Amino acid sequence: MQSSDDDSGQVTNPATPKVTYTVTFDANGGSGTMNPQIFTYGEPQNLSPNEFTMEKKDFLGWATSAGGNIAYDDNSGYTIGTADVTLYAVWGKLVTADNATTVIGGLEGGTRKNPNVCTVKITSKELTDENILKEISKKIDSVFANPSYIHINLDLSAVEITEISESAFASAKLTGITLPNSLKSIEKNAFGATYHLKKIVIPDNVETIKTEAFIGSRLTEITLPASLSSIEEGAFFECDKLETVYYKGPQAQWEILKTNISTTDNDKLTGAKIICTDGIINGE
Repeated sequence: MQSSDDDSGQVTNPATPKVTYTVTFDANGGSGTMNPQIFTYGEPQNLSPNEFTMEKKDFLGWATSAGGNIAYDDNSGYTIGTADVTLYAVWGKLVTADNATTVIGGLEGGTRKNPNVCTVKITSKELTDENILKEISKKIDSVFANPSYIHINLDLSAVEITEISESAFASAKLTGITLPNSLKSIEKNAFGATYHLKKIVIPDNVETIKTEAFIGSRLTEITLPASLSSIEEGAFFECDKLETVYYKGPQAQWEILKTNISTTDNDKLTGAKIICTDGIINGE
């Protein structure tokens, strides 16, 4: 139906109403409550951060069924379909330690079909020796060297470091990592050739991603903070799987950042789908 409400006499069409659906969160054996989240069909937004807890367990992500595998990470991007959805919390073993190397070495494995998913949280705030990160990385690799079927998520959120040092996690067999908010920079080759790491959230306050920081990784998704001011050459070289970039700033700010992204071997980043806070840029 057409209408002509303006003084010019021009015929205008009424706006198409937006269709919304609801995401409901299920603790799946955990404790706590979460409010349902409203999504508009076809418009991506981030899932609400998890608020559930389970004693001696770590929240790993969301599944689409009570016994399902992880389909979405915490606070990850989500686009709803044409129906209401329930997402179920997925829980895994939580290990805390001042220094993770001994704990990691003693973890028990699972099977190929049902691997043991563990989160190792470092509780010591001071890791002043950059080689400690490399030591942890090597210990993780030694676990993966055996057919023990352990998936390790490393949680550094309590560690007060300002950089991920050069080659700290190069070729590490991490399946997930949580970085601390104290972080300012990610150094050269810090996550190079991390084949098991599919998604990563770069925390607020990070300003620089250095040369070849993620070279050859198999990331499919990355979240970048609005604080970021430069990305050096080859930081995302040969990141052929990278499809989606969540940028925590508006499109105009992304365009400013792009002037400080080296044009040398970063086309996999700039050519991805860039989801900003106010809309989507479909890469270059």
